[in-house]
Amino acid sequence: MVPYCRNGTFTGRESVIESIKEVCKGGAHNRVALHGLGGCGKTQIALEYVYRRSSEGRCHVFWVQGSGILKFTEGFKAIAQHVRIPLPRTEEDGEELLRRTRTWLEGPDSGDWILVIDNADNDSDFIGNNSPISKFVPQGRGGTVIFTTRSRQVAIRQGCKIVWVSKMEPGEALELFSKRFHNWQKLGDEEKGTVSRILGSVDHVPLAVVGSAAFMAENETSPSVYWSIFRENDKRAKELLSEQFSELQREVDMTESILGTYFITFDRITEHVPPMVELLALLASIDRQNIPKELLTHSGLEGMDDPLKFCRAIGKLLRFSLVTEVELEGTTFYELHRLVQLSIQAYLSIEQANQGRATGLRAVSRLLPKYEYKRCNICAAYMSHALIRRCILLREADKERDWNGENLSRIILLGAVYFYQGRVKEAEVMFLKALEDVENSSGSEHPNTLMAVNNLAHVLRKQGKYEESEVMNRRALEGYEKCFGSDHPDTLMAVNNLALVLWEQGRYEESEVMNRRALEGWKKCFGLDHPDTLIAVNNLAVVLMDQGRYEESEAMNRRALEGYEKCFGSDHPNTLAAVSNLSGVLGYQG
Repeated sequence: MVPYCRNGTFTGRESVIESIKEVCKGGAHNRVALHGLGGCGKTQIALEYVYRRSSEGRCHVFWVQGSGILKFTEGFKAIAQHVRIPLPRTEEDGEELLRRTRTWLEGPDSGDWILVIDNADNDSDFIGNNSPISKFVPQGRGGTVIFTTRSRQVAIRQGCKIVWVSKMEPGEALELFSKRFHNWQKLGDEEKGTVSRILGSVDHVPLAVVGSAAFMAENETSPSVYWSIFRENDKRAKELLSEQFSELQREVDMTESILGTYFITFDRITEHVPPMVELLALLASIDRQNIPKELLTHSGLEGMDDPLKFCRAIGKLLRFSLVTEVELEGTTFYELHRLVQLSIQAYLSIEQANQGRATGLRAVSRLLPKYEYKRCNICAAYMSHALIRRCILLREADKERDWNGENLSRIILLGAVYFYQGRVKEAEVMFLKALEDVENSSGSEHPNTLMAVNNLAHVLRKQGKYEESEVMNRRALEGYEKCFGSDHPDTLMAVNNLALVLWEQGRYEESEVMNRRALEGWKKCFGLDHPDTLIAVNNLAVVLMDQGRYEESEAMNRRALEGYEKCFGSDHPNTLAAVSNLSGVLGYQG
């Protein structure tokens, strides 16, 4: 009793089928859950498995829908009619028929059987022994129940051995595409290569493979044309992936689009916990990979700073395979599949999406850390999120010309991402734009303007544009002196930056004067062993060495090394750089 014909284009997945066979060994009662993301092929694998089993010998195969109690009841009624279970006296006593069917399956007359409960995704139907569907799922001494489910909670609560179903292997995905795209043999090598890129971009998810093949076949679109539309931007990709197509071996009222298949899961999650919409909106607005846990817990969303509420919220996403959790050097990160993120973006209303972008902007801007080598994995992770937020912020700021202090601080901070990634030309363009706009709105001597000047000077120096950098550094220094005085930390940083660009030009005596000024100023502000003071000590040591004053340089290097060891320990990069500098000056002295 299987409602679908065998899938003639079924491809690969042999390792998954072997896993099902392995966990179903023996004559005892078995419960197996094919668990994975929507569209990964759970139903098709279950279908292929039961057809193979039924061809091997006498085995009853029954198939019911687990997507709701009404459909489940229809399936059990069909089983009852097939095996001639007496009907209850009244149609109103529907539960009695379900109990009789379960009893028959648990009894000796049923023989060897497999019951597939397809799309068992609704937690509330399966969460306890007395839940609407789970109370009728047979147990007994024999038979096998196979659940296909997106919910890990359903699999666990039903006592299943879990078989994880993920994406296809690239070769399998390409073979499946070739079976669904009727003009495959007419494609040249270049077009076939384009197909491989298309399938890679949807991460070889079977439903996406079938959907893209269907669109190309039905619209007589070549892979290269499809690929050019897909790559245009995310909006165009979402349009393609939202196209409807027909898949025979699927529940009749299931959404038949690549992105639409995830909407069912989103509905279930947000129906029971409405605030989850806000978390989905945040996840849609940032980079889908390397999402630090702290970005979510410190996002400002309701309940996210409560450990128990956060565990419940992220747990819902994890058990539906919408996110995966990764541990790296003791830090927790989360990742979304690209199709999941695109589907969230398509699912949200305009208002919800805007709220998510605003939340993401605030969170990334607030949390983007200064580089610390012990947190280098966190620092690197925030870079990609900042780049995405930067694009949105620039677009919105251009619309509103809203360059207030908070907004500008964010734009400069996010612009620094390019610099940290070594993309200095792009960083220069961005800092120049920020400088022009803030100068127009705030004037040439405003602290925000001076911050933009200082950043532009820094990125010019990194490109070897020393004369231009010197002009900007002198402008920043002069402005800070007027605003804050000669001993303010911002003024001293401008002094230090000017010393560096003078050193880069070989103007060592001028650089030494600036370095000594920075050193004396930071000593007064922070003391001898403060990291900023040690920067000046280190820089002075370098400029003395370049003048051939090795003994003085050695003294400064030893002082820098001793200070870094106190501040950071012996294995910190700054400490090791000081060791290297000291070895250099000792080498020059023979």
